[in-house]
Amino acid sequence: MYRVACGMLRNEADRQDAMQAALQSAWEKRHALRDTALFDTWLIRILINACHAIHRKQRRLIPMERLPEQGQEAKDLSVIDAVERLPYKQRICVMLHYLEGLPTGDIARLLRIPPSTVRSRLLSARKTLQLALSEEEEQA
Repeated sequence: MYRVACGMLRNEADRQDAMQAALQSAWEKRHALRDTALFDTWLIRILINACHAIHRKQRRLIPMERLPEQGQEAKDLSVIDAVERLPYKQRICVMLHYLEGLPTGDIARLLRIPPSTVRSRLLSARKTLQLALSEEEEQA
């Protein structure tokens, strides 16, 4: 859950709030889950909705620049920064597919989009990341 929240929200406090709201909502609606085999997907969908709610509340706020976290290697930090600079729709697909290990079909159900759109967003994200990281490597 934390990795998905990291992919969607930039502020640590917002990530924690989203996870707490998702867990509270899941607990309150636990009887609505019909198939327990789909629990992970169901919980991630609730988390995504909680993240969207936080985005809606913050539309009028101007975010401060994010400082790099301490203790990470420079190379890892550049990859993380490159992923965080992706457009939201691509970033969430990358986070769910590569960090959570979800197949494109599950991501499509979570985001309520066709599987072909998920694959297209992943392809676009990979191209963008490759270009951004190669430019950064040339500058170094």
